[in-house]
Amino acid sequence: MPIHNSELTPAQAVFSIPEALVHNLRTHTPSNPIIGQDRAMQALELGLGIHADGYNIFIMGASGTGRRTVLTSLLSDYKANQDELQDIAYVYNFSRPLEPKALFFPAGTGARFKQTMHSAIESIRRQALQITKSEVFSAASKKLQAKADTEENQLLSDFETRMNEKGFKLRTIKDDESRSMDLVPVYKNKPVTFEDLQGLVDRGKYPAHQLAAVKEQYFTCLDQMAELFKLLREKRKQTEKQIRILKTESASPIIDNELALLNSLYRKDPVNQEVVSWLEAVREDLLSRVHVYTEPFKNLSHKKHFFGRYSVNLVCENSISKNYVIQEELPTFANLFGSIEAPEGTDESSHNGHLRIRPGAVHRAFGGYLVLRLQDVLIEDGSWLYLKRILQSGKVEIQNPPSSSHLPSVIKPQPLPINFKVILIGGEMSYDYLYQEDPDFQKLFKVCAEFDSVMPRTEENMTHFISFIDGIIKRNNFLPVDDSGVSRILTYASRVADERTKITTRFTVIADLLREADFHARKEKHHIISGQTISATLAYRRLLQQLPEEKYKEMIKTKEILLDVSGTMIGKVNGLAVHDRGYLSFGIPVAVTAQAAPGNKGIINIEGESGLSGEIYDKAHLIIQGLLHRKFARDIPLAISASICFEQSYTEVDGDSASCAAFFSLLSAIANLPLRQDIAVTGSLNQIGDVQPVGGIPEKIEAFFDACTILGLTGTQGVMIPFRNLSNLILEERVESAIQQKNFHIWAIKTVEEGLEILSGVPHEDFSLKVYKTLQDYAQRMQRLLS
Repeated sequence: MPIHNSELTPAQAVFSIPEALVHNLRTHTPSNPIIGQDRAMQALELGLGIHADGYNIFIMGASGTGRRTVLTSLLSDYKANQDELQDIAYVYNFSRPLEPKALFFPAGTGARFKQTMHSAIESIRRQALQITKSEVFSAASKKLQAKADTEENQLLSDFETRMNEKGFKLRTIKDDESRSMDLVPVYKNKPVTFEDLQGLVDRGKYPAHQLAAVKEQYFTCLDQMAELFKLLREKRKQTEKQIRILKTESASPIIDNELALLNSLYRKDPVNQEVVSWLEAVREDLLSRVHVYTEPFKNLSHKKHFFGRYSVNLVCENSISKNYVIQEELPTFANLFGSIEAPEGTDESSHNGHLRIRPGAVHRAFGGYLVLRLQDVLIEDGSWLYLKRILQSGKVEIQNPPSSSHLPSVIKPQPLPINFKVILIGGEMSYDYLYQEDPDFQKLFKVCAEFDSVMPRTEENMTHFISFIDGIIKRNNFLPVDDSGVSRILTYASRVADERTKITTRFTVIADLLREADFHARKEKHHIISGQTISATLAYRRLLQQLPEEKYKEMIKTKEILLDVSGTMIGKVNGLAVHDRGYLSFGIPVAVTAQAAPGNKGIINIEGESGLSGEIYDKAHLIIQGLLHRKFARDIPLAISASICFEQSYTEVDGDSASCAAFFSLLSAIANLPLRQDIAVTGSLNQIGDVQPVGGIPEKIEAFFDACTILGLTGTQGVMIPFRNLSNLILEERVESAIQQKNFHIWAIKTVEEGLEILSGVPHEDFSLKVYKTLQDYAQRMQRLLS
């Protein structure tokens, strides 16, 4: 029976974008910044079009897939409806100073209110200083003061007369800083001290009982003097009050006149009742404090603090030129939600707290969109939790960040109703993770715009892709790219996409390639970027990144890694693995060996026994056992003790792409039939015997080609891959050249039977019969041992 031939022709193995096609497509390249993201576009249009709770947008996709470009394009012409917007300001709360009050104004009028209010207060201040200088006020206040002085002098005179009648004289006592009044006794019409009187008593010139009576009278008179001074203080206060009333009466028309314009503007509409109420509170406060500002302040600081209570802190202002798409690149708690500044110097924390309120990005986004990167929000302390909280409650309260470096503020501003939509940008699978792990997330972000990292390689998409290349060149003033260069870039784009029928949408990767190619072309003094330039650029990039790969190749060359690329061996197959460094992945040839003998231990996974196998590899090992049962042990017990090993592997092995190689080596060990060592194998198996596709096909093929080149190309060597991986076959030019010269080969198989025939050179029926007879012999021998 003829052996199945699954070898690919050079035409099947080699892939490139024809230059003629590129030339044809370049004749009509429309400019379109959005390429290959129709599904994401539709999701974004849905999210942007629905204005309801929870319809915030999550953009998910790999970096460089045009997420921001698409978003910027869709929102480039966004203009908020001014009729639905409000300007918002914080003002002093006269009834609760620690709770600044929020005032709302029609869009675009907040700044006018703030400026008009400032001008009104300045005018009131200037006019109030003139009140005490006016002739009318001076005359009236002097009259009140004169009347008060007359009454005070009369009371003092009457008191002094009474004291004289009682034998005391009123005397003024002066110290350095103050003066006071006291009573002294009168003896022989002269004021004396009690010490003098005591001296007279001691000398017998003054009766002791009379001194006692004078002292008693003295204390009684002191009480009367205290009552007098209390009365005088009250009369002075009354006079001051009358003068203050006089000032208030003088200031009242000034205040009313200056606030009249604002009152007339906002009193008409009932919606502005809060503004009108605050203006009335301002009026009452100005009238009650008129005595403070009708006199010059001691210093500018006192003046600033006093009039600060009437200042307006505008935290949200709308205008026709305002940008309503806010992209916050540093979403700290304060940057996002605002903060309350600490008081200056020795100021009280409650003093004019409304002026220390600072808005955040959410306030600037009112009426529009707040764009954030998920990773940035998650790493900032408190930002994610508070963002969810305000989206749930519909209100945002400005407060200090929840950090030990910020003391809690006693200021509690009035919460503001939010009026914006959040757009979060996250990486691949980030939406899925948050949807499963965060129960709040699914209620708040109901729209997911998922950006694909690849798109179909249609002529339309390639046309737009070429337009993107031309745009990059024009914007950055790069050297022009000819058709061969564009062809090579498109081929590379398919390689990045890992499929011939697709091209990548990770446009930053292409932009970086063009930037590096321009550098190399200029360095070589070329005037154009050709396909050769692109190939050299890719080779140079790989040279800079492939140090670990070179170390591995050196170990192959020095035979530290035992690898046979010619001849045949029993129970040994060359498998292929991939080492992924994130920015670079490369293949690694690995010898997969197997041993088999009669027994009852089954098939031992040496990697698993050593703790070096991952869960997927463990699953693949169990599939191998299942396939062995299905094909060869349906009517006999599987009496075997076998082992499978990845030779010279000292790190964890995972994945199922080596299950074909493991199965072939196991069958070879059982049947005692040799397999070719000049063919490396990659592919996954199912329990039916089908060969399933795997990842990293180009890297694996190139790795075995390099190993064969190091150890010696024979012209018979090659790699066996799953047939279903043909669309992933995009190789480097050096390997394609070897295939075209028939120095290297690719086989594509669909079943294990095809693979066995290619590796052994024996028809699969004969090979399978040999395996079955061996297993039958194992079963019989084990039965004899146990009987």
